Formats: sequence, C-alpha cells, structure tokens
Amino acid sequence: MLETVLAVLVVTFLFLALFRLSHLLTGKILLEHAAMRVARARAVGLNDFMCVKAARICTIPVAGRRLVPAADDPRTDGISEPALARTYLRTPNGAYANGLLRYEGWEDLRVTPGRGGASHTAMKKDWFGLNLELNGEAEVDGFPAYLADQGL
Repeated sequence: MLETVLAVLVVTFLFLALFRLSHLLTGKILLEHAAMRVARARAVGLNDFMCVKAARICTIPVAGRRLVPAADDPRTDGISEPALARTYLRTPNGAYANGLLRYEGWEDLRVTPGRGGASHTAMKKDWFGLNLELNGEAEVDGFPAYLADQGL
C-alpha cells in the first residue's frame, strides 16, 4: 500500500509538471505567432500601437485572467470574446483600448516591432517558482522596399 501511495504521488507530480510544461510550450508557440503578426502588421505599414494590439490579441489564450471587462460585468452580457477582440483592434488610443479589454498577462508582454519586417515578442511566465521569459521572433521575407525607405 505504501508503494502504491508513493507511486501515485510521483506519477501525479510528473503529470502536473508535464501539464505546466505544455502550457509554457503553448505560450512559446503563441509568442512566435504574435511576432509574425507584428512583423506582418509592420510590413503593411501599421504603427507601433497597432502592432502591440495585434500581439496582445494573439496571446489571449495564455494571458491569464481577464481584468477588463470583469466576468460578472452586466454590460458585456451577450458579447462574445471575438467581438470584444475585434472592437479592441479598432480602438484609436491606448487609454480607450485598456478600458475596453485587458488581461493580466498583457502587463508582462513586450513587443518590439523592428525595422525591415522583423519583430520580437517576450512574456514572463511562472513555472514552479521559476520566473521564465518566453520569446518569439519573426521576420517578413521580401519586406517592401518603399516601407524600408520610410524607416520602418
């Protein structure tokens, strides 16, 4: 019986560790996707604020708890998450955007739209007390020459 209890504890710990590791790998994949979206947004001439919004929307699945609007906010009854995300992407400034939609993981998200269609994204994640930083990088091939001439 003692052996069974110890075996169950070890197997449970391994399962939980693998579950958390899969969450980290999902975050890494989504940061790579966000970096590609930022590079694409930059390639079509969007400004830094639009690039940050694109990266934030891509990281919603790993961004944690939604802070704004609160889950029990009666004003959002019947409004789906994709509808909120579409409205968020159309916001004109940061103050309005943060008042419309915000997640706790977005505070740690860093977006660096680079020059020439390159981009970098980073987010901090906790893994059993270790504060890890996940990174994503992307570059658009064949960046349009007229945008490169404008310093983008």
